[in-house]
Amino acid sequence: MADIEKIVEKILHFEAGTPLGDPIPDPSSDARNRRLFALARRTGWSCDALDSGGATMCGVTLASYRAYRRRRSQPAPTAAMLRAITYDEWLDVLREGYWNRWRADVIASQEVAEMLVDYVWASGAVGVKRPQRLLGVRADGIVGPATLAAVASREPAALLARLTDDRLRWVDDIVRRRPAQRKWLRGWRRRILTFGSSLSVR
Repeated sequence: MADIEKIVEKILHFEAGTPLGDPIPDPSSDARNRRLFALARRTGWSCDALDSGGATMCGVTLASYRAYRRRRSQPAPTAAMLRAITYDEWLDVLREGYWNRWRADVIASQEVAEMLVDYVWASGAVGVKRPQRLLGVRADGIVGPATLAAVASREPAALLARLTDDRLRWVDDIVRRRPAQRKWLRGWRRRILTFGSSLSVR
């Protein structure tokens, strides 16, 4: 079954520029990921006026962090609090809001799980509904038994190829609708192609 620890390196790479293919791996993925997050904190902050996500730290938006803290009956965070988010909180946001949304722990293919989780991480509800349409199940944004069965019934490489094509079309559509977003298109496409392949970024 898919393992959340294995997606962390890729997400931090695309959100903060940390290295892919750790040249000096730590003895455990948790230790490696904590070290990568410490690096990512240096470059992972973004607050671009053109970015609809607004203030973001290593890919976690202020809205996502607010929802995470609300579920714990904690005060609403400020941008400064988001900038100081801990690795444990960041991983919890990834797990609760994105990994568990796709129920990725029960997806057999690590590569398929990572593509689906990154789709919803990068695109919100679209990242569930579009794959559901592609899988031929009800596009209700809720990953239940029918959606998981449809994922399990597909050959992983073929499903990855279809998901890759769908995500590429989605980001191209974003740029057509909002030309100012073109500044991110190359990075989006590189990210999608990386998640759609088992090969390292070239």
